[in-house]
Amino acid sequence: MDSQNKKGPQSVKEQIDKNATFMQSLGHAVEGIGQLLIRERNMRFHFLAALMVISVGIWRHIGRADWLWIVVAIFIVVMAEFVNTMVEAIVDLVVGDEFHPLAKIAKDVAAGAVVFAVVFAIAIGFLIFQPYFFPSLNNIY
Repeated sequence: MDSQNKKGPQSVKEQIDKNATFMQSLGHAVEGIGQLLIRERNMRFHFLAALMVISVGIWRHIGRADWLWIVVAIFIVVMAEFVNTMVEAIVDLVVGDEFHPLAKIAKDVAAGAVVFAVVFAIAIGFLIFQPYFFPSLNNIY
């Protein structure tokens, strides 16, 4: 993120009261998802990777149980990226442009959670798609 994006959008409408309606709450949630897709390059990459995996799953006609695992893997990666972005924003808000060792730990652990989730998703993808693309490996396990 560049230094301008760290401080957030310049034309944000300030709201200090609770949301008045469900639709207002939903609007803020959708705005948050949009901000994540706009601001975070890695989230766009995860989104593209998810679309590719879903396309391959449709192409290979994977079963219902396999779809369940694919959806869980995608969900875990996306949620990890959400949490990572939240941690980064909160840490940046608190420490600003200063360095603090605890801020580094918080950001590094949050990023590590994303990496861990991605490794999990890759393992799930390999287990599901291996029979379709590497059938000779079936004899190994």
